[in-house]
Amino acid sequence: MGAGKIPHPKQTKNKINIMRVFFSFFLIIISLTVFASKEITRFWHVTGASSLQINGTTNVNTFQCGSAYESGSDMIRELWDPYSEKWEIHGSVFIEVETFDCKNRIMNNDFRNTLKYSEYPEIKIEFLKLKEVQNQNNTRKAQGYVKITLAGVSHQYFLSSELEFLDDQYSILRGEQTFRFSDFGLEPPQKGFGLVRVSDEIQVSFDLILEQAAYTEN
Repeated sequence: MGAGKIPHPKQTKNKINIMRVFFSFFLIIISLTVFASKEITRFWHVTGASSLQINGTTNVNTFQCGSAYESGSDMIRELWDPYSEKWEIHGSVFIEVETFDCKNRIMNNDFRNTLKYSEYPEIKIEFLKLKEVQNQNNTRKAQGYVKITLAGVSHQYFLSSELEFLDDQYSILRGEQTFRFSDFGLEPPQKGFGLVRVSDEIQVSFDLILEQAAYTEN
């Protein structure tokens, strides 16, 4: 019975090198997979520099009611989803109805009474799931659903927004949404015995100034 063929030393060395390359490639793939599967959460504190503005029209002219954000305790969460490889925005913001200023004392009272502020003193804005659709330079555009709770009634809307990064610590979340008083079972305010009537449709825009509070990886 003949002896087996002894491999040439050079062939043995080539096989070892190929195995080393394959093993190194395998480790890189494993490392990338582990990194990609990490869930990252970034917490943003909504600062007092934030603001919300309501634009509307009457049968006579236009009006604006602005509100300075005063809570200072609300948080926005930015999540990295390793499966979709997209960022998502979640969180809630509360706005005090009494802080709205329409630059007119009578209009202020009518507006606040329309929103039943004595019974429901806050407007709640919930970002249910805003998912990244475009990431360019320092701005990330996102779309998804927002729920607005007004005078005890909630309504969902599809929202387009953008998150602009000012630096490593601060960013701005911007967006605007059109809705109707009637969406919440409310009658638009009137004054002058109904001579001046506010339109049912109004537009809300917000600028939330965010400060990074925490960053976690799981």
